Amino acid sequence: MPHDFRVYGHLAGLNDNELKTCLEHLSGYECEVSDHVLDFVHEGVFIDVDSDLDGLLRLVSPDVRGIIDIINHQDWEMYRCTLSGGTLTRSRIALDNALDTAYASERRS
Repeated sequence: MPHDFRVYGHLAGLNDNELKTCLEHLSGYECEVSDHVLDFVHEGVFIDVDSDLDGLLRLVSPDVRGIIDIINHQDWEMYRCTLSGGTLTRSRIALDNALDTAYASERRS
């Protein structure tokens, strides 16, 4: 059965305390830790991802960086959130062109 809503996140540069608090905050997600990098995934029903992201901002230092992709299959929308310098920015990505957008940098090299 296809999922209507997906969230794929990647946070890097977390210290031990940030890693612990982020894991607690994201307990509803599938999480995987490698060194001081946290990957998290949600595939299924719609969740309040905005509240989760707002909460993450309060838990991490400005040194933490990351990318979070939010995909809504019902409305055919994708947003990429970029965490850098303590700020989270969100941009819309055309879902039809998501792979082209994601790999555009490889074509320029």
